Amino acid sequence: MPTAQPKCPARWRGTLTHERTVGQRPLPRRARLAASAALAAVLTLSPGTARADDPGSIPADNPQHFINFDFAVPGNFSTYTYTVKVGTPLTTDYIYYAHYMYAKKNGEGFYSGIQPHPNGKAGVRFSFFGAGATRLHSNCHDGADYEDGVTCGIDNLRYVKGRKYTITAIRTNTASGPVYTGTIKDLATRKVRTIGAWRLPKNFAGFKNSANAFIEKFDGIRTCADIPSVTVSYTGVKADGQPLKFRAYRHKATKEPGEDIYTCANMPDYTVTTPAPGSYTVRSHLARH
Repeated sequence: MPTAQPKCPARWRGTLTHERTVGQRPLPRRARLAASAALAAVLTLSPGTARADDPGSIPADNPQHFINFDFAVPGNFSTYTYTVKVGTPLTTDYIYYAHYMYAKKNGEGFYSGIQPHPNGKAGVRFSFFGAGATRLHSNCHDGADYEDGVTCGIDNLRYVKGRKYTITAIRTNTASGPVYTGTIKDLATRKVRTIGAWRLPKNFAGFKNSANAFIEKFDGIRTCADIPSVTVSYTGVKADGQPLKFRAYRHKATKEPGEDIYTCANMPDYTVTTPAPGSYTVRSHLARH
């Protein structure tokens, strides 16, 4: 079920002006952006001290994916929706909980997700990575990860730990190409906000029937010991009204570090449970070998 290195999940670092993309194989954009942070982390630790059985001795650059798994979803959906409830303590900041949809063209796709902050606010993103996209909303700007794409988001969503938020992506076909609009709904207040919207070219090849669920810490990482424990539940994960299928899984941490943004991927133990169709819950904690 899990994939150690999803093809193209991405994240942001708190603002609309900084967004980065990752991939199944190291992408040039990721390598460039990670190089300086990785070097700085290495230089802060004495040579020869890193040990695979000691997370605190393993230098790690920002960001770090520590949970990833793929699942099936119709790529030609008209509506894709899910409700997320984060139970992770708010004292643990800079964690992104997201879904990423793979495009048929390698290196392209879109994601949506939420990143709560301790100050009672959360950032939300709905962005496309690839060539030819056109921004259609004031919450969006051109470019994603300093390359082609459109980045859309809000940074002042009112957030309460344990509250449910529903994120929806809707496709509308137009003469100029498919338009995708992302919204988020606070299920306590019933308030709906538009995250953003973008149009893809008429010749866009479409999305694959596959998506990726990922959790990452995208700031404040010095070593793998900085990876936090998390709890997050997803319910009502549907495409065109049909619940998606997830498989229960138990991941046991190993003593082998990964590479680059996956340096810490093997450090946590985590479980994926599936209480109902279209639902799953992830619980993790950093293993100490």
